[in-house]
Amino acid sequence: HLAMKSGMLAAETIVDALSENNFSDEILSDFEKKVNSSWLRDELWKVRNFHQAFDHGLFGGLINAGMGLVTGGRGWGYKNRMSSESGHLRMEKGKIENRYNELNFDGKYLFDKVTDVYHSATAHEEDQIPHLHVRDPDVCITKCPEEFGNPCEKFCPADVYEMVGEGETRKLQINFSNCVHCKTCDIMDPYQIIDWVPPEGGDGPTWVNL
Repeated sequence: HLAMKSGMLAAETIVDALSENNFSDEILSDFEKKVNSSWLRDELWKVRNFHQAFDHGLFGGLINAGMGLVTGGRGWGYKNRMSSESGHLRMEKGKIENRYNELNFDGKYLFDKVTDVYHSATAHEEDQIPHLHVRDPDVCITKCPEEFGNPCEKFCPADVYEMVGEGETRKLQINFSNCVHCKTCDIMDPYQIIDWVPPEGGDGPTWVNL
C-alpha cells in the first residue's frame, strides 16, 4: 500500500505539471511535499530504525523492533535516528562462496532457482529492451571474479545473471525475463554498476503458482 500511495502522489504531481505545462524543479518538488503531508510519511517514520538493529543479530533486531512499537520508532527506545550503511558496502573481498552448488534440491522442501522462477509466474516480453543495465560489463570479467567471485550469480534468486563461456569468450549473460523484481542486484552489487529500471507495464512476477 505504501508503493501504491507513493505512485498515486507521483501521478498527481505529473498531472499538475502537465496542466500547467511546467516541469521545473519547483513544481516537481511538490511530490516530496505531498509525501511528507500524507499518512505515508507517518507510517515510514515509525519504522525508520527497524533494519539497523539487525546488525546486532536476530534477537537484537527483534528487541529493537519491540521497543520501536512503543516509542514511535526510536532506536533502542531512545535514539531518534540510528546510523546505517548501504548493503553493497558489506560485501567482503576475497570471500568467494559456492555453497549453492553443494545444496541438495529435493523438489519438496528445497527448490532450485529455475523452479522457483516458474512458481513465481514471472513473465516479460522477450523483445523489449532489458530493464537490467550493467554499465561496465568488462568489470564482470576482469575485477569481479578475482575480488568477489561474481556474487550476482549467487545473490540473484532467479538466475538472471550468468557467466558463460571460457577464456576470451567469457561474458556476462543477463536472463532478464527471469527477473522477479527483488532489486537485490541493484542494492548489493559491490561496484554499483547494475541499474534496475521498470520493465514494460505489467511485466514481472504474479506469484500465482506459490
